[in-house]
Amino acid sequence: MSDNPVTAGKPEAPASGGESGAPEAGADWRGAITEPGLRRVAEKFTSPAEVVKSYAALQSRLGRSVVKPGPDAGPEELAAYRRQLGVPESSEGYQVSLPEDLPEQLHADPAGEALQRDFLQTMHEAGASNEVVQRALDWYYGNVTQSLTHQAQSAAERRAEAEASLRREWGGDHERNLTFAQRAVQSFGDDGFVDFLESQEVEGVKLGDHPAFVRAFAAIGRSMGEDVPLSGEGTSGGSSLQARIDALHALQDSDPQKYATRAVQSELQSLYGRLYGGQPVVGSEGRRL
Repeated sequence: MSDNPVTAGKPEAPASGGESGAPEAGADWRGAITEPGLRRVAEKFTSPAEVVKSYAALQSRLGRSVVKPGPDAGPEELAAYRRQLGVPESSEGYQVSLPEDLPEQLHADPAGEALQRDFLQTMHEAGASNEVVQRALDWYYGNVTQSLTHQAQSAAERRAEAEASLRREWGGDHERNLTFAQRAVQSFGDDGFVDFLESQEVEGVKLGDHPAFVRAFAAIGRSMGEDVPLSGEGTSGGSSLQARIDALHALQDSDPQKYATRAVQSELQSLYGRLYGGQPVVGSEGRRL
């Protein structure tokens, strides 16, 4: 029993830390951490409160993170992961748009539409997000548009050079020889042949504009029996034009099917224009021999 009446009957104070077990001021709270790796981590913090704050921030970041599933992940885990990335349920779910300045030949192109469907299917299988797919399409169509524009410019330059070469070669007979060539094509060819001349290219020039082709058909036209091609120049020329017009109109009775062809109707339009004015023999844009 204590001889001091003031302290008699009172419990002794704890040795350190108080009832809560908190370290006294100046005590090292890391003392209980003995594992070297954890000890190095603890050295980065000045108090247990900082550790708790850091852990809470880490949990928040992890909650917003997208973690790629492992190789043994199940279908549900994989589906959740793809949703987090922004991958639609199917390839039809992609919300993509094409450039507003898309060239006309790329609009409503069945082959192009089929290619895009295959592309979207492949991107969906690869787990690409809607944003990634849109960026890829923008890049592709941007390059295609640039390439088509360059091709059109090059084709126009080649066509102009082809016509210029014939003008240099034929001089004052240029229009006359073109008329011979036009007459030969219209006499021996049908609508399919005209389309063929407009669609096929040789050395980057449409076949109907290629100097070699025009020379050949001009020769054929000259050999058809008329020394003077149909022309509106002079009285005899006008007579020749009218004679040709009458011969073509006669086809309505003798060969209605041929009369209705585009080649015959085109020639009639050209003949009337040359006879009465306002219709050039050829044009730099879309000449159809």
